Amino acid sequence: MVAKSYHAVGIQEILSEVDVPKGSFYHYFDSKEAFGVAIIEYYGTHLANSMMQRLACCEVSPRNRLKNYFLAIRGYYAKTGHGQGCLVAKLATEVAEASPQMRVALKMEFDRWIELLTVCIREAQQAGEIPGEHNPAALAEFIYTSWEGALIRMQVNHDLSSIDNFLDYVFHYIIPERSNTSYE
Repeated sequence: MVAKSYHAVGIQEILSEVDVPKGSFYHYFDSKEAFGVAIIEYYGTHLANSMMQRLACCEVSPRNRLKNYFLAIRGYYAKTGHGQGCLVAKLATEVAEASPQMRVALKMEFDRWIELLTVCIREAQQAGEIPGEHNPAALAEFIYTSWEGALIRMQVNHDLSSIDNFLDYVFHYIIPERSNTSYE
């Protein structure tokens, strides 16, 4: 589904790839849509765990944890190529209108990831790294939505320029490094 799309991959193709009989699939999932929800939840949990690990690293200032998180993903795409992008973002653009169940699962994952960013932004505000006048939840929503847009552009452009632009604007103009933090 990452390589093609949700609608371009049939159940039989998936089952053939993983060598699972069709009856076994339908024992666990009522439909391809239920399988799609399970994929979203699995991917969402994996990404949330990765985010928590990177955003909770106390040896690095909160603002730099945010920056390092996005830099790590940039590094991943620099090594693996520009074609994959974020599975959940791909599914969101493809199935959110057609599948209410998948839309709800997508929203829950996006909300969970944004909450993780919100916690780190609040911590950065308490450390004096991000101005307190920013609403942490709104800033997290803006940053994550901008990030997903940069990933979509990366896939279209087949280069990292949109990610580099995201990093430049977010970390130089929106939440620039401040000289009066306790971490410097």
